[in-house]
Amino acid sequence: MLGILSSLLSIKLKRMNKIIVILTLHLIISSPIVAQGLLDGYMKGKGNTDVALSASLESGSKFFIKDGTTNISRSISSINLFAAHGITKNLDVVASLPYISNDGNELGLQDASLFLRLQLIEVMIKGVKARFMLGGGYQLPVTEYKTENSFAIGQQGESKEIRGIVQLEKGSFFLMLKGGYSFRNNPNTDALPLVAKVGIAKEKYYVDLFVDYLGADGGGNYLPKEERGPFQELGVSFLRIGGNFYKPFTPRIGGVIGTAYTIDGRNIGQTLRISLGAVVKF
Repeated sequence: MLGILSSLLSIKLKRMNKIIVILTLHLIISSPIVAQGLLDGYMKGKGNTDVALSASLESGSKFFIKDGTTNISRSISSINLFAAHGITKNLDVVASLPYISNDGNELGLQDASLFLRLQLIEVMIKGVKARFMLGGGYQLPVTEYKTENSFAIGQQGESKEIRGIVQLEKGSFFLMLKGGYSFRNNPNTDALPLVAKVGIAKEKYYVDLFVDYLGADGGGNYLPKEERGPFQELGVSFLRIGGNFYKPFTPRIGGVIGTAYTIDGRNIGQTLRISLGAVVKF
Protein backbone atom coordinates (compact mmCIF):
# COMPACT_ATOMS: atom_id res chain seq x y z
CA MET A 1 0.00 0.00 0.00
CA LEU A 2 1.27 3.21 -1.11
CA GLY A 3 1.13 6.41 0.68
CA ILE A 4 -0.19 9.69 -0.63
CA LEU A 5 0.14 12.98 0.57
CA SER A 6 -1.75 16.14 0.10
CA SER A 7 -0.48 19.57 1.00
CA LEU A 8 -2.63 22.45 2.37
CA LEU A 9 -2.19 25.98 3.82
CA SER A 10 -3.88 29.09 5.18
CA ILE A 11 -3.47 32.87 5.50
CA LYS A 12 -3.80 34.55 8.86
CA LEU A 13 -4.53 38.29 9.18
CA LYS A 14 -2.91 40.06 12.12
CA ARG A 15 -2.92 43.60 13.51
CA MET A 16 -2.24 46.53 11.17
CA ASN A 17 -3.57 44.35 8.31
CA LYS A 18 -0.22 42.60 8.08
CA ILE A 19 -0.60 39.25 6.30
CA ILE A 20 1.40 36.29 7.55
CA VAL A 21 1.38 33.13 5.46
CA ILE A 22 0.77 29.89 7.32
CA LEU A 23 1.06 26.50 5.66
CA THR A 24 -0.77 23.47 6.92
CA LEU A 25 0.83 20.42 5.36
CA HIS A 26 -1.63 17.58 5.23
CA LEU A 27 -0.25 14.10 4.66
CA ILE A 28 -2.63 11.32 3.67
CA ILE A 29 -1.51 7.74 3.61
CA SER A 30 -3.48 5.40 1.36
CA SER A 31 -2.70 2.44 3.53
CA PRO A 32 -4.00 2.77 7.05
CA ILE A 33 -1.44 5.23 8.25
CA VAL A 34 -2.73 8.27 10.06
CA ALA A 35 -2.64 11.66 8.45
CA GLN A 36 0.52 12.83 10.14
CA GLY A 37 0.73 16.33 8.79
CA LEU A 38 -2.67 17.52 9.96
CA LEU A 39 -1.12 19.55 12.76
CA ASP A 40 1.49 22.23 12.04
CA GLY A 41 3.12 24.74 14.38
CA TYR A 42 0.70 27.65 13.88
CA MET A 43 -2.48 28.30 15.85
CA LYS A 44 -5.50 29.53 13.91
CA GLY A 45 -6.72 32.16 16.37
CA LYS A 46 -10.22 32.40 17.84
CA GLY A 47 -12.99 32.44 15.23
CA ASN A 48 -10.70 31.93 12.20
CA THR A 49 -11.58 29.11 9.80
CA ASP A 50 -9.71 27.65 6.83
CA VAL A 51 -11.26 25.30 4.27
CA ALA A 52 -8.95 23.75 1.71
CA LEU A 53 -9.15 21.32 -1.19
CA SER A 54 -6.13 19.54 -2.60
CA ALA A 55 -5.32 16.92 -5.22
CA SER A 56 -2.31 14.62 -5.39
CA LEU A 57 -0.81 12.15 -7.84
CA GLU A 58 1.75 9.60 -6.68
CA SER A 59 3.48 6.99 -8.80
CA GLY A 60 6.43 4.63 -8.81
CA SER A 61 7.64 1.31 -10.20
CA LYS A 62 9.31 -0.12 -7.06
CA PHE A 63 7.86 -1.34 -3.77
CA PHE A 64 9.76 -1.56 -0.47
CA ILE A 65 9.53 -4.98 1.16
CA LYS A 66 11.19 -6.51 4.22
CA ASP A 67 14.57 -6.79 2.48
CA GLY A 68 15.06 -4.40 -0.43
CA THR A 69 12.55 -3.67 -3.19
CA THR A 70 10.44 -5.53 -5.72
CA ASN A 71 8.93 -4.52 -9.08
CA ILE A 72 5.39 -3.42 -8.25
CA SER A 73 4.04 -0.34 -10.05
CA ARG A 74 1.39 1.94 -8.63
CA SER A 75 -0.37 5.13 -9.63
CA ILE A 76 -2.47 6.60 -6.85
CA SER A 77 -4.49 9.79 -7.00
CA SER A 78 -6.43 11.53 -4.24
CA ILE A 79 -8.63 14.49 -3.44
CA ASN A 80 -8.69 15.74 0.12
CA LEU A 81 -11.02 18.10 1.95
CA PHE A 82 -9.49 19.85 4.96
CA ALA A 83 -10.85 22.28 7.53
CA ALA A 84 -9.35 24.01 10.58
CA HIS A 85 -11.10 26.29 13.08
CA GLY A 86 -9.85 28.31 16.02
CA ILE A 87 -12.12 27.56 18.99
CA THR A 88 -10.13 29.85 21.27
CA LYS A 89 -6.76 31.60 21.06
CA ASN A 90 -5.04 28.43 22.27
CA LEU A 91 -7.33 25.65 21.02
CA ASP A 92 -7.98 24.51 17.43
CA VAL A 93 -10.00 21.73 15.82
CA VAL A 94 -8.72 20.20 12.58
CA ALA A 95 -10.42 17.65 10.31
CA SER A 96 -9.86 15.97 6.95
CA LEU A 97 -11.54 13.50 4.60
CA PRO A 98 -9.71 11.95 1.61
CA TYR A 99 -11.04 10.31 -1.55
CA ILE A 100 -8.49 7.90 -3.03
CA SER A 101 -8.11 5.94 -6.26
CA ASN A 102 -5.50 3.17 -6.54
CA ASP A 103 -4.84 2.64 -10.26
CA GLY A 104 -8.60 3.01 -10.78
CA ASN A 105 -9.10 -0.53 -9.45
CA GLU A 106 -10.15 0.42 -5.93
CA LEU A 107 -11.47 3.88 -5.13
CA GLY A 108 -13.62 5.69 -2.60
CA LEU A 109 -13.66 7.68 0.60
CA GLN A 110 -10.96 6.44 2.96
CA ASP A 111 -10.37 7.40 6.62
CA ALA A 112 -11.63 10.57 8.29
CA SER A 113 -9.41 12.32 10.84
CA LEU A 114 -10.36 14.70 13.65
CA PHE A 115 -7.77 16.42 15.86
CA LEU A 116 -7.60 18.99 18.64
CA ARG A 117 -4.48 21.15 19.05
CA LEU A 118 -3.72 22.95 22.31
CA GLN A 119 -0.99 25.58 22.66
CA LEU A 120 0.59 25.07 26.06
CA ILE A 121 3.02 27.99 26.05
CA GLU A 122 4.57 30.65 23.79
CA VAL A 123 7.79 32.33 24.96
CA MET A 124 10.71 34.40 23.64
CA ILE A 125 14.14 32.86 24.20
CA LYS A 126 17.03 35.13 23.18
CA GLY A 127 15.07 36.61 20.29
CA VAL A 128 13.58 33.29 19.19
CA LYS A 129 9.84 32.71 19.56
CA ALA A 130 9.12 29.21 20.84
CA ARG A 131 5.73 27.50 20.83
CA PHE A 132 4.94 24.25 22.59
CA MET A 133 1.75 22.43 21.59
CA LEU A 134 -0.05 19.18 22.26
CA GLY A 135 -2.37 17.47 19.81
CA GLY A 136 -4.69 14.51 20.03
CA GLY A 137 -7.11 12.93 17.63
CA TYR A 138 -8.96 9.99 16.19
CA GLN A 139 -9.03 8.36 12.79
CA LEU A 140 -11.64 5.93 11.47
CA PRO A 141 -12.77 4.53 8.10
CA VAL A 142 -15.95 6.07 6.69
CA THR A 143 -16.68 3.41 4.05
CA GLU A 144 -16.35 -0.38 3.90
CA TYR A 145 -13.58 -0.40 1.31
CA LYS A 146 -11.80 -3.68 0.57
CA THR A 147 -8.53 -4.47 2.34
CA GLU A 148 -7.48 -7.90 1.09
CA ASN A 149 -6.06 -7.10 -2.34
CA SER A 150 -3.00 -5.31 -3.72
CA PHE A 151 -5.07 -2.28 -4.79
CA ALA A 152 -6.58 -1.66 -1.34
CA ILE A 153 -6.84 2.04 -0.41
CA GLY A 154 -6.49 1.37 3.33
CA GLN A 155 -6.58 -1.15 6.16
CA GLN A 156 -9.95 -0.30 7.74
CA GLY A 157 -8.05 0.90 10.79
CA GLU A 158 -9.20 2.96 13.75
CA SER A 159 -6.54 4.77 15.75
CA LYS A 160 -6.07 7.12 18.66
CA GLU A 161 -3.37 9.74 18.02
CA ILE A 162 -1.17 11.90 20.24
CA ARG A 163 1.33 14.53 19.05
CA GLY A 164 3.81 16.90 20.66
CA ILE A 165 4.84 19.94 18.60
CA VAL A 166 7.67 22.44 19.05
CA GLN A 167 8.03 25.42 16.70
CA LEU A 168 10.89 27.93 16.76
CA GLU A 169 10.71 31.22 14.82
CA LYS A 170 13.37 33.83 14.11
CA GLY A 171 12.10 36.56 11.82
CA SER A 172 10.59 34.82 8.79
CA PHE A 173 12.53 31.58 9.38
CA PHE A 174 11.04 28.68 11.31
CA LEU A 175 11.81 25.14 12.48
CA MET A 176 9.09 22.69 13.47
CA LEU A 177 9.61 19.35 15.22
CA LYS A 178 6.73 16.95 15.81
CA GLY A 179 6.45 13.47 17.25
CA GLY A 180 3.95 11.20 18.92
CA TYR A 181 2.37 7.77 18.73
CA SER A 182 -0.48 6.07 16.88
CA PHE A 183 -2.44 3.60 19.01
CA ARG A 184 -4.32 1.43 16.51
CA ASN A 185 -7.05 -1.08 17.07
CA ASN A 186 -6.28 -4.73 16.32
CA PRO A 187 -5.36 -6.14 13.89
CA ASN A 188 -3.63 -2.93 12.74
CA THR A 189 -0.10 -2.15 13.89
CA ASP A 190 0.83 0.74 16.20
CA ALA A 191 3.34 3.26 14.80
CA LEU A 192 5.74 6.06 15.70
CA PRO A 193 5.43 9.23 13.53
CA LEU A 194 8.15 11.93 13.44
CA VAL A 195 8.34 15.10 11.31
CA ALA A 196 10.96 17.84 10.97
CA LYS A 197 10.30 20.93 8.86
CA VAL A 198 12.27 24.12 8.10
CA GLY A 199 11.06 27.05 6.07
CA ILE A 200 10.51 30.72 5.37
CA ALA A 201 7.10 32.37 5.88
CA LYS A 202 6.80 35.83 4.34
CA GLU A 203 3.94 38.07 3.28
CA LYS A 204 4.27 37.27 -0.43
CA TYR A 205 5.30 33.62 -0.30
CA TYR A 206 5.95 30.57 1.85
CA VAL A 207 8.42 27.72 1.27
CA ASP A 208 9.41 24.70 3.35
CA LEU A 209 11.47 21.51 3.27
CA PHE A 210 10.58 18.49 5.40
CA VAL A 211 11.63 15.02 6.50
CA ASP A 212 8.75 12.69 7.38
CA TYR A 213 9.26 9.35 9.16
CA LEU A 214 6.83 6.64 10.20
CA GLY A 215 7.99 3.51 11.99
CA ALA A 216 5.61 0.57 12.39
CA ASP A 217 5.81 -1.19 15.74
CA GLY A 218 6.06 -4.67 14.24
CA GLY A 219 3.42 -5.99 11.87
CA GLY A 220 3.54 -8.40 8.96
CA ASN A 221 5.23 -8.11 5.57
CA TYR A 222 3.77 -7.99 2.06
CA LEU A 223 6.42 -10.42 0.78
CA PRO A 224 7.31 -13.25 0.90
CA LYS A 225 3.76 -14.49 0.38
CA GLU A 226 4.22 -17.59 2.54
CA GLU A 227 4.80 -15.30 5.54
CA ARG A 228 1.98 -12.88 4.75
CA GLY A 229 -1.12 -12.67 6.87
CA PRO A 230 -4.14 -10.41 6.31
CA PHE A 231 -3.30 -7.04 4.76
CA GLN A 232 -4.77 -5.34 7.84
CA GLU A 233 -1.83 -6.73 9.83
CA LEU A 234 0.89 -5.29 7.58
CA GLY A 235 3.32 -2.92 9.29
CA VAL A 236 3.88 0.16 7.10
CA SER A 237 7.02 2.27 7.58
CA PHE A 238 8.57 5.00 5.46
CA LEU A 239 11.11 7.82 5.23
CA ARG A 240 10.11 10.75 2.98
CA ILE A 241 11.66 14.05 1.98
CA GLY A 242 9.85 16.89 0.27
CA GLY A 243 8.88 20.52 0.12
CA ASN A 244 6.05 22.99 -0.50
CA PHE A 245 5.68 26.43 -2.06
CA TYR A 246 2.75 28.76 -1.41
CA LYS A 247 1.67 31.97 -3.16
CA PRO A 248 -1.29 34.13 -2.00
CA PHE A 249 -3.61 35.43 -4.72
CA THR A 250 -5.73 37.58 -2.41
CA PRO A 251 -5.74 38.08 1.40
CA ARG A 252 -8.20 35.17 1.63
CA ILE A 253 -7.27 32.83 -1.23
CA GLY A 254 -3.99 31.18 -2.16
CA GLY A 255 -2.45 28.22 -3.97
CA VAL A 256 0.22 25.69 -3.07
CA ILE A 257 2.33 23.14 -4.91
CA GLY A 258 4.19 20.38 -3.13
CA THR A 259 6.29 17.32 -3.79
CA ALA A 260 7.60 14.38 -1.79
CA TYR A 261 9.75 11.33 -2.48
CA THR A 262 9.72 8.10 -0.49
CA ILE A 263 13.37 7.10 -0.13
CA ASP A 264 13.01 4.09 2.18
CA GLY A 265 10.36 2.05 3.91
CA ARG A 266 8.56 -1.26 4.38
CA ASN A 267 5.31 -2.34 2.71
CA ILE A 268 5.10 0.92 0.78
CA GLY A 269 5.95 2.19 -2.70
CA GLN A 270 9.14 3.99 -3.70
CA THR A 271 7.16 6.85 -5.17
CA LEU A 272 7.24 10.48 -6.21
CA ARG A 273 4.21 12.61 -5.31
CA ILE A 274 3.05 15.92 -6.76
CA SER A 275 0.28 17.89 -5.01
CA LEU A 276 -1.74 21.00 -5.80
CA GLY A 277 -4.05 22.77 -3.38
CA ALA A 278 -6.16 25.85 -2.77
CA VAL A 279 -7.40 27.35 0.48
CA VAL A 280 -10.11 29.83 1.43
CA LYS A 281 -10.03 31.69 4.73
CA PHE A 282 -13.23 32.72 6.48
